[in-house]
Amino acid sequence: MRSIILFLLASTAMAGASKPARFFARRDYPGNGYTIRMADINGDKIPDLIKSSGGVATLLGNGDGTFRAGPSSSTGFAFTYGLAALDLNGDGIIDVVVSGTINRTGPPGGIAVCFGNGDGTFQSATYYQTGSDYYSGDLMIADFNHDGIPDVVTTGESGVWLFIGKGGGVFNPGVLIPIANTALAHLAVADFNGDGAPDVIVTLNNAKGFSVLFGNGNGTFQAPVTYSIPPIAEQTFIAVADLNRDGHPDIVLSTRGNYATANVAAMLNNGKGQFGPPIFAQMYGGASIALGDLNGDGIPDLVNAEGQVSFGQGDGTFTLPVSYAVEYDQGAEEVILADLRRNGLVDIVAGQYEAVSVLLNEGKGAFEDGEWISVAGAGSCAAGADFNGDGKPDLAVPAGPGVVILLGTGLASQPYNTGTTLSVSGPGCPIAADLNGDGIPDLLFSASSLGGVGAYLGKGDGTFNLAGVSASAGGVLAIGDFNHDGKLDFVDSYNQLVLGNGDGTFQPPAVLATGLSPSGGLSWIATGDLNNDGWTDAAAIYGGSIMILLNNQHGGFTQTLLTASYLPSWIVLADFNRDGNLDAAASTDLGTTYIYLGNGTGALTQQPQTVPYGFFAAQPSVGDINGDGIVDLLLPANGTLGVAYGRGDGTFMPTVDWGLNNQPGQILLQNLHQQPLTHPDVVSPDAGGGVTVLINTTK
Repeated sequence: MRSIILFLLASTAMAGASKPARFFARRDYPGNGYTIRMADINGDKIPDLIKSSGGVATLLGNGDGTFRAGPSSSTGFAFTYGLAALDLNGDGIIDVVVSGTINRTGPPGGIAVCFGNGDGTFQSATYYQTGSDYYSGDLMIADFNHDGIPDVVTTGESGVWLFIGKGGGVFNPGVLIPIANTALAHLAVADFNGDGAPDVIVTLNNAKGFSVLFGNGNGTFQAPVTYSIPPIAEQTFIAVADLNRDGHPDIVLSTRGNYATANVAAMLNNGKGQFGPPIFAQMYGGASIALGDLNGDGIPDLVNAEGQVSFGQGDGTFTLPVSYAVEYDQGAEEVILADLRRNGLVDIVAGQYEAVSVLLNEGKGAFEDGEWISVAGAGSCAAGADFNGDGKPDLAVPAGPGVVILLGTGLASQPYNTGTTLSVSGPGCPIAADLNGDGIPDLLFSASSLGGVGAYLGKGDGTFNLAGVSASAGGVLAIGDFNHDGKLDFVDSYNQLVLGNGDGTFQPPAVLATGLSPSGGLSWIATGDLNNDGWTDAAAIYGGSIMILLNNQHGGFTQTLLTASYLPSWIVLADFNRDGNLDAAASTDLGTTYIYLGNGTGALTQQPQTVPYGFFAAQPSVGDINGDGIVDLLLPANGTLGVAYGRGDGTFMPTVDWGLNNQPGQILLQNLHQQPLTHPDVVSPDAGGGVTVLINTTK
């Protein structure tokens, strides 16, 4: 008997019907999003995404708010901090200008001009040096001398550098405007004093403020006017818009300071380039910001790279922020706003250290993102089944007060209502199974207050009774009928085999695998019939190896160790190549999955392909997520769910990444809103104290 926790492939698999599933959720695209811009770089009239953290990488737009991988080009820089995309030489093709540094110890920085080829690639860079300054920071383009030719400003350690355009994408050598505290500072350009000439604002590091350079219209500037704004401090981000609809550009400043509230300040322009006192908004200020009309009321709204949205009220003030989860592991980098689908709605593109997150606007300032259900103290795992017999899947989530039962509603808008709580302390990850053969799902989990593993028998109404407690040490549990008596047993990662009596009680634990180290611990365990003899076997992670435990049908197991060249943390079993034999996927906590194909005798052979899915990985899962009858890999990491679609031959396509909340854990597939069974929704409990639900919207 194969374990009920395994994914078993139906014999009616629909070969060749593979299409990616779609969810009501943000999309994530792996790769550094340090500096990002939108432009149509391949001439198909669809916005594309340009990223730069050294070279230039591209994601080509599909026109529906999604992107596909595009080409990459070199800039000659090791680090880039500024990026602009426009047609510099009048050939109708988008070019890019980047600012950065060659390396941290080598030649000085500057700007680089890369002409576009019209297919998403860019030509070799023409380099313009920023004197002896190593770090060329933010970059802006405007016509500062009124000759109709774009000019460039960027920052360095010595001040602001101006490169006057000569035409055709060629620039004169840089001219320095000396200002202190401008290394890697940020810039804003607009006509702040209403004289028709573009002006420049440069933020000041370690000086708690900014300087305004009023342009004279001939490529020169007046002496800087400096504003000091405590507590706005170093590395200040800046955005420009007319916040109070008086026709004058105002500014919003954000800082990397460690302030709990009031980290963002709006300053209103009186039309003469003079700014009033700061109006503080309660948005986290340690991230890049952007301004745009997100809800269609004609008033600029504020968004930051961490997914916070505050709506403008027309007077320089903003509402309290609404938070949308974005991919986040090592820091938010930049945010831009764009109409990705050309439907008049402004979407959010948030660059992160490891990915770019895209939130599509659904109208009135609401964005396409998964629903997050708060469960106080929730862990990163759950068990799903219909606990109350209403035909709708429910969820059991370990949490602070015990195991919380969430009862399915059948509605996409509110997938769960909170039911009863099984009061225990220190609950582990539960398993749902019919332990007593009455056709009603029960729960099995460890808890410190139980002193072992408790069996809670379902009453069919979403409530449970404790039937018995096994002396098992707990840890990771996996279930199966190991002695072939028709009653469910379980094994645990403390190397114990526990036989069930069929009524929710269990026999004393026995040793599962012999000859282990004194600690006797397995870090993960999964069960299934690996050699097709009808008896339940197990596969476990032991140290840096995979242990295969084949049931000898006499109360013991034959053990085989597969030494791995990596350090596996998890293993899951499923039939990846549709040959009727169980295969395995072993994953590391650094985010790589290794594929093993089984031959039906219990032997597993490692395959050449590995499937990467990001740092800070969580346990993988398997399931048919797109209804083609082929097992897919579900790989959570970095607040993202990577779906590697199976090809049905034991290989997998590159991941398509959907957004989860931070610290995702186990992935479960449930049909929450009465959609076809072939289109499951995604449920992900997380260590942040809740459960994320991604509703399947596949047509």
